[in-house]
Amino acid sequence: MSRRVVSGVRRREVSLHTAALCLSAALLAAPSRGQCPQWTSSDPSALRAVALFEGEADPAVARSIAALGANAVASLNPPDAAAGASLAAAGLGYVARIAVRDVERLPVDPDAVRRLRAVPALVGLEYFDDSVTEGYAAPETQQRAYGILRSLFPDLLVLYATRLDPIATDPTYLDDYFRPQFTDLVVPYFYPVGDTILGPEQETDAWEDRLRALLAPVAARTPATQGIFPVLQAFEQAGYPLSGGFLRRQVGIYAELWPANSNAILFAWSAGDSSRGIDESPVLRRATEWLFGAVPSAPRPCLPPARGDR
Repeated sequence: MSRRVVSGVRRREVSLHTAALCLSAALLAAPSRGQCPQWTSSDPSALRAVALFEGEADPAVARSIAALGANAVASLNPPDAAAGASLAAAGLGYVARIAVRDVERLPVDPDAVRRLRAVPALVGLEYFDDSVTEGYAAPETQQRAYGILRSLFPDLLVLYATRLDPIATDPTYLDDYFRPQFTDLVVPYFYPVGDTILGPEQETDAWEDRLRALLAPVAARTPATQGIFPVLQAFEQAGYPLSGGFLRRQVGIYAELWPANSNAILFAWSAGDSSRGIDESPVLRRATEWLFGAVPSAPRPCLPPARGDR
């Protein structure tokens, strides 16, 4: 995800730089009407990730994220050995971001390959093309980058994020650019509440209908055997308050279309400017702990709560 996401009035939706194994923390238990989906975290292979703009090498940040019940960090920055060591010490996996131009140099730069292989805790790489509009990497670029990373790092997840908002404005977007065969997990992202790129939405508005409409054509084009790794909004813009049920309501939309999915990455630990991330919002912090299983989660309605729950 680019640093532009939470700065400015009309934010550009950002790509999540994801991590993964096949997050198996069970979310299923179909919720009754008006109830939030329930998650557990009993699967030791499950990956519950939090996105970071910065601070990957800070042991205090790593410990704080681990205390939420997360077991991975998805960084917005290139792979770094010091960051990996800090995250490893906290028991966290590490997904880093890598530009396509750097990927394309790897086959002729064995030293760079060795350095990447030596990064502690590295579990995944998310490639992106910063020479084009975000989300519009050409299919041949995706194929080339995926092929290089998959051949050089067979034990890592190789990811490419799918920006969702163009689905609403560009009728050829998915046909021209969506290629699920060039990512190990499909990584859809759209942050539905706030001053979004598709217009302002409060949590009390019909944002679930919008998110569902963006996801449905992606689901229709995704092979049934392929997993997803959805990016959930975990930041709150000024003037757009979020409740404790907001994260789970997002989970519920994904569960409608991918009922076997329990993967998630939360964007983001810190937000900056006029937004608050998990680190600054007690409501989002508590909701993250419930979602990731750090604390027991009693059944809670997903409807916006009374004022006292904020």
